[in-house]
Amino acid sequence: MCTIQKYKRQYHDKLLQFLEICLPQSGRDFELNGRHKMYNDVSEYFEHFWCLFDGEGIIGTAALKKLNSGQCELKSLYLLEQYHKRGLGRLLLNTAIQEAKRNGYGEIYLDTLSSSKRAVHLYEKAGFEQTERYNDNYTADIFMVLNLDK
Repeated sequence: MCTIQKYKRQYHDKLLQFLEICLPQSGRDFELNGRHKMYNDVSEYFEHFWCLFDGEGIIGTAALKKLNSGQCELKSLYLLEQYHKRGLGRLLLNTAIQEAKRNGYGEIYLDTLSSSKRAVHLYEKAGFEQTERYNDNYTADIFMVLNLDK
């Protein structure tokens, strides 16, 4: 049985192990001392961060980062390949959306890669729409927004 837990510092080593496996599965390099340095201090960088566990191991993550008082950004929605097509990505996404609503955000932004076709489809099914580039992430080529006030 899979369970979602709010991130705790004690999960740090398991999180790094998860990212070392999961990011390459989706065609990304894991650069802990480079563009992924935020995972060295999860609680400082992210407003909310969840880990999806299957037993003792992390199999998925999702996070929210505050952009301003009315907008946040969905970050780090990752799921190990062998857990795809079980509704777990949607579970992580819904957890983040509900938390954004509870925190009074009007919009959730995200960036992703066009090669992440399953993720883009998941976001579209949840109501995200493509928008203009809103950040300087040089690796992303798709930018989306979900209006929570609709």
